[in-house]
Amino acid sequence: MTDIKITLSTDDNYSQHLCVTLASILANKADDDKIFAYILDGGISENNKSKILKLKNQYDFEIKFVTIDKKFHEKFPAGKKNHVTLATYYRLLLAEQCADVDKILYLDVDIVVKDSLKSFYNTNLDGKYFAGISDTEEKINASRLGIKEYCNAGVLLLNLKKWREDNITEKFFDWMAKNQNKIVLHDQDIINCVLQDGMLKVDRCWNVQVSKYDTSKDFVKLLPQAKIIHYIGKHKPWHTDFKQYAKNEYFKYLKLTDYKTFEKDYKIKLILKLPLLLLEDFAHKMFSIEKQGNVKYLILCGFKFKINNR
Repeated sequence: MTDIKITLSTDDNYSQHLCVTLASILANKADDDKIFAYILDGGISENNKSKILKLKNQYDFEIKFVTIDKKFHEKFPAGKKNHVTLATYYRLLLAEQCADVDKILYLDVDIVVKDSLKSFYNTNLDGKYFAGISDTEEKINASRLGIKEYCNAGVLLLNLKKWREDNITEKFFDWMAKNQNKIVLHDQDIINCVLQDGMLKVDRCWNVQVSKYDTSKDFVKLLPQAKIIHYIGKHKPWHTDFKQYAKNEYFKYLKLTDYKTFEKDYKIKLILKLPLLLLEDFAHKMFSIEKQGNVKYLILCGFKFKINNR
């Protein structure tokens, strides 16, 4: 039996998507995987908690809701106009909120898991603060912050024992207080800067990052081998304007949850919006911007032109 401790974080708005992520984990776990799920609760309603707990009728796993003290909210700089909610900052509190856990796998709730998490969870973290996967825009973000490497924070295997030994939570808040003007990608920036010398890179199959329009050939190559699909950016597979075929994976696991009726409403909205979506898709094919590293290209009617950065 392999004990796998995971944590997911949400407020009430993303409860459905947390449930989908959790269902995908449980549907693909190995027979000898024992899943312990810690849910960082930023205000989940009793109704949504009951829907999440109904997964226990189908799968054998343990779940614990961890209430986040509201006093922490004032310390976090998430903007109201951003698609990122305060719940994403809760992972900075994990060393204390999960005080009885030495190692835990943090997962965003805009992902689906397609394989057992066992091999990733068993990664040796001796001397490291976390194991993670390079961000799709690692070079740009590392340069912006003056650091060498930059991981996407949506999938992180965390050495909480070392976090507590080195007072990492305090260091997070100290860095945040001194560098408010540097924070663009929220707690992801904070984690990468504070833990820069203690990260371990792992195979990208554990966090294949996809977005509404992904023109990267790298993405096409990675998707068939993806063990985790991560829907990055403000456009998500549950939005009618999300074009990636990878969104089908989201609805595959939605069917396993008590939120499955959402798909019917989604399809109705999609039909009503179809003419606009077709027009938008045509415009995108005629005109778009593609980034490759630090270089931008204009795609116009199938022709590719380099844009000089000034």
